[in-house]
Amino acid sequence: MKTLVSLLLVTLALSVALVHAAIITEEDHHTLAIDFDIIKQVNTNPQSTWKAGVNRNFAGKTLAEIKRLLGFPKKEGKIRYTEEEMITINHYHQAKMKAVDEVGIKEAAKEFKSLALPDNFDARQQWGKCIHPIRNQEQCGSCWAFSASEVLSDRFCIASKGAVDVVLSPQDMVSCDYNDMGCDGGNLDNAWWWLKNKGIVPDSCMPYISGNGVTAPCPTTCNGTNVPISSKLYYAKSYQHISPWMWWKKVEEIQQDIFDNGPVQTGFSVYQDFINYKSGVYTHQTGSFLGGHAVKIVGWGVTNDGQNTPYWIVANSWSADWGLNGFFWIKRGNDECGFESDVYSGESDLSRLPKQ
Repeated sequence: MKTLVSLLLVTLALSVALVHAAIITEEDHHTLAIDFDIIKQVNTNPQSTWKAGVNRNFAGKTLAEIKRLLGFPKKEGKIRYTEEEMITINHYHQAKMKAVDEVGIKEAAKEFKSLALPDNFDARQQWGKCIHPIRNQEQCGSCWAFSASEVLSDRFCIASKGAVDVVLSPQDMVSCDYNDMGCDGGNLDNAWWWLKNKGIVPDSCMPYISGNGVTAPCPTTCNGTNVPISSKLYYAKSYQHISPWMWWKKVEEIQQDIFDNGPVQTGFSVYQDFINYKSGVYTHQTGSFLGGHAVKIVGWGVTNDGQNTPYWIVANSWSADWGLNGFFWIKRGNDECGFESDVYSGESDLSRLPKQ
């Protein structure tokens, strides 16, 4: 009986591994990703807060090729909360917090700092070299590994005041994290569990080689050496899931975490108009749902164009040729495309550094 159960579990694991985070159809192989009708529709919309255009690294690529980049398993859900819904949620939040205070259950909610957060904050300006450059995941659905490893890399540098300036290896997570699916995608909670419990090596030990879309096997030694990877591991000390759309959380908690500790990771729904993003504050307008994508949030701001639109500043992993030199802005405070529902942050473990 145990043998049968084990066989079923292995079969299930294999079947899951063969399924990419984004669903790719036969039509996707014949549909170009750059859609000039979508670009025109966005740019001629007087209500639009952003501009669309041709990102040259996607020129000539099909939707199938783009979907392979979307390695965060996410079903199409609610696009955003309306102003009326946000008011209702806020009232519910206040009522719950009042009830918590009345019964004295302080553990049910974290104490929010009373310090006023600035209207604009950019980790790149605050911590300079600690915020590492834009990278390119290429044709592998490794966004989950890139964004998680980059957040932890940045936070090691920030927490150590620049003393531990390490670029951690997304390839390590792609190849070795057995809880996830390599180039076929990964779960953010699994990724942070791995960083906390199994650790991750520097990029110099395990360079990125899965840009061709193939999940390379997990090595035992650093690239070109006999040095065991087990001797080069960095760890997350802890991690947490921050979702402002649960009553005990607030969007400000994400901001406070970034303000105090550095960038955070999130996953969101990607629609076809997003891949044509060039500038401004993105909100979904048109185009079909493509899949889920994981990225790094480095700050926030408010537009000074008279609209006062709040936004997040986000680092993508589609090279510096995409969007705003690899970055994009997306509307803040209404869970645009589920952007604020799956936020993760982690603490770097400075007490557990590899020996140099």
